[in-house]
Amino acid sequence: MIVRSLCLFAMPVVSVENNEQLLSEYQGAGDTPVVFYFFSECNLLCDDVNPLFNQVADEYPQVLVLSVNYTCQSVVEGTDFTIESTPTVIVGINGIESCEDKLVESQITEESLRALFQKYSN
Repeated sequence: MIVRSLCLFAMPVVSVENNEQLLSEYQGAGDTPVVFYFFSECNLLCDDVNPLFNQVADEYPQVLVLSVNYTCQSVVEGTDFTIESTPTVIVGINGIESCEDKLVESQITEESLRALFQKYSN
């Protein structure tokens, strides 16, 4: 019975392709922290990180995750996010980046992702 009720609240990884979708999703979350995963389809490092990120995200269904196909700066217009490169993982609330919870490129490991998701799964 507990498992069934937990499944009702499971949040899927939401794919975002443009600025309007990004704004709509995180504004809808209100004060709930959101894990944003910025990736580029043409980046070989992202090819390695994408499956790892999705695997860990699937293990924490209570955390809202937005997977953002980052193709240009305009995707993050209206937010406080700074994306220097992909892949990048940021925790944000209402479009405001948390400086302490940001992982970039080689910082994104299974251990660092699990620690981040564990922190926000409560």
